Amino acid sequence: MLYSKTAKYAVLALAEVAVRSGDGFVPTEEIAKAAAIPYAHFAKTIAQLKRAGLLVTSRGKTGGIVLARPASEISILDVVIAIDGPGALNDCPLFLQPCECKKPCSLHALWREARDALVAFLTKTTVADVAEARAGLVS
Repeated sequence: MLYSKTAKYAVLALAEVAVRSGDGFVPTEEIAKAAAIPYAHFAKTIAQLKRAGLLVTSRGKTGGIVLARPASEISILDVVIAIDGPGALNDCPLFLQPCECKKPCSLHALWREARDALVAFLTKTTVADVAEARAGLVS
């Protein structure tokens, strides 16, 4: 796996928030249910997404979460980094030890090319793209 299940959940959750962007703050339970994410698991990721500047939270009866900026300006890479950290996509998927550029493994050149393509895809794909794709699946 190139990035965590938690990062995948976070992408789906942000896409659900994007769909409801005109509704003001959206209850976190509503987002978790719509994205089919275990609520307890999602509740733990909200703080990470907020710290990364991807979500704004509000407590109280009319509280919940909203995107901190437009969905079209939040890349999937932003979400992966927020959840898994900046080195998440540097790990070689073929070896247990992290591959360092200073002392590359035997497959470093092959993995670098694949990793660079993946990073490019995650950089150009936004939460808005995921929201639109999910809306197409639901319709």
